[in-house]
Amino acid sequence: MNPSMKRASRGLFFSGCAAHTVEYTLETPAFEPGGGLTVVLISDLHSAVFAADQEPLVKAITQAEPDIILLTGDIFDSRIARAGAVLLLERIAGRAPLFYVTGNHEYRSGDIERIRAALASFQVRILSDEYVALKLPGGGVIAAGTEDPCKARYDDSAYNQGAAMERAFRELDGMRGFKILAAHRPEYIELYRRYNFDLVVSGHTHGGQVRIPGILNGLYAPNQGFFPKYAGGLYRLGKTTLIISRGLAVNPFIPRIYNPPELVVIRIKAGV
Repeated sequence: MNPSMKRASRGLFFSGCAAHTVEYTLETPAFEPGGGLTVVLISDLHSAVFAADQEPLVKAITQAEPDIILLTGDIFDSRIARAGAVLLLERIAGRAPLFYVTGNHEYRSGDIERIRAALASFQVRILSDEYVALKLPGGGVIAAGTEDPCKARYDDSAYNQGAAMERAFRELDGMRGFKILAAHRPEYIELYRRYNFDLVVSGHTHGGQVRIPGILNGLYAPNQGFFPKYAGGLYRLGKTTLIISRGLAVNPFIPRIYNPPELVVIRIKAGV
């Protein structure tokens, strides 16, 4: 699979901070000529509201014309009211199939059941260590998702992510189609790679907070510490491509330097 990337110039605005749309293009032999898939990746919204009504964000999502929308956790925040997340879901419901995986903040909120109910009310499919097979012109797609490990601490003490993934995804080895895994945390990429996914998408890192383009990709990321190996962007790891969203939220107490919030668009087309 041959990836490329371009940064679009379209702007979003949140609390005076500009954000932008980042686009990646991937090629895969899993699709027949003319086949393709457009994925919008939304991560780490943390209940933020863009321009009072989410209109800049909704407009950018609509312009991308997604076939599916993947929400990779921390859409809701554990300390901020859920209104911003609910408003976004309300405005994008029905525009494309919506798939969601939990992040650490959803579990830390102590309100995971209400969050699940809110997601279900907008026809969002929660991928809890499970997958769905999608049929698209030119090829099939398998969209899978894994729970955030915080589930073991806050929701189910018996939960083990590795065991759950083995039960859910080992059978994918013999299946055809372009295989995507949505997972909140990129630092567990070696676990995810056991299951031969073509593409893994995640968030959690907030882009490493501080970047110096061409020199430093990220200063600090949760659970990876300083100078994280997986801060944000595209990584080629053997047969697997990892794309990490730098997230949409802005914390006024923790600056983002050369690291604006971003919406990610991934265009996958037939190729070698």
